[in-house]
Amino acid sequence: MNRIIKIILHLFYWMVFCLFSGIVSFKLAGGLDFVAQHLSEFLYNLLWAVIQFYLFYMIVYRLIEQQRYVRYFVLSVIVSIGLSAVMILFFLLLFDVPFQIDWKGILPPVVGTFIIGNTGSLLRGFISWFDDLQRKQELEQTAIRNELDMLNAQLNPHFLFNTLNNIDSLIFRRPQQASESLITLSEIMRYMLYEARQSMVSIDQEIAHYRNIIRLQALRFTSPETIRFEAEVGCGGLEIAPLLFLPFIENAFKYAIKTEVLPMIDFKLICAEDGICWTSRNSFSPDDRSSNQKTGGIGLSNLKRRLELLYPGRYVLATRTEGNVFFAELMIKP
Repeated sequence: MNRIIKIILHLFYWMVFCLFSGIVSFKLAGGLDFVAQHLSEFLYNLLWAVIQFYLFYMIVYRLIEQQRYVRYFVLSVIVSIGLSAVMILFFLLLFDVPFQIDWKGILPPVVGTFIIGNTGSLLRGFISWFDDLQRKQELEQTAIRNELDMLNAQLNPHFLFNTLNNIDSLIFRRPQQASESLITLSEIMRYMLYEARQSMVSIDQEIAHYRNIIRLQALRFTSPETIRFEAEVGCGGLEIAPLLFLPFIENAFKYAIKTEVLPMIDFKLICAEDGICWTSRNSFSPDDRSSNQKTGGIGLSNLKRRLELLYPGRYVLATRTEGNVFFAELMIKP
């Protein structure tokens, strides 16, 4: 808790204490004259309360932190009785009051001292609870950031591994296209190193990034109709977490097989006021057991975790297969 807030809490407590004490004195004595005439006694009692309050606030409360509750209660009683005895004795000497033992008169100050001391422990407990709550929230946020960084780190090498394989296959057969691929790859990596490190990016930046990726991957196909990517953006300025849809693209190119039905790989991104909808469709081989079982791939498993962290309760992710076609759909509410 901020130090200024702690000071305000303490000042507020003592303002309420003084106001309550003044009201009680006013009611008992029947006017403000009594309070004014006995101001020194009032200040003495205030000092008494301050000593008891901060004894518990700074020292006695440590037993609660150590979970020694019985010792805390016993020490509370002992301290309250002991401090009350000392303060009453000094009061009698300071204000020249005749000394006499009156248990009925001693018991209320002891009980009041006990209550004031425990209010000190209560305030210390509230501040400690608030500090612990803030600490836990900071730890959770740090853990989330670390986990997201780890998930992003898994995404980037996975994409780079696939891309370098594609470029390697073009170096000797089509060097010009390999050069174009390297230029496109440099743009993609620049995006990943800078823009994608931000917590949120604009939807327009993401679309441009995906077009570069698809353009790079499409170089290994002869027909331009093999791949289709449509983007309908009606929500300019909307921001989303970076690289959310990259796993769909990676897996589509990883598992897609050539078919007579075109496009073989089909992506569509619709952005509207009520949210974003991504759909992808690609063919795969049902006879290939590995592709059939891993169509989602490691990228989609990471994506699910990222969605849980970034958009809890605000997304719907669905995948299905129909024959030799894999479908994926992701809807995100802003």
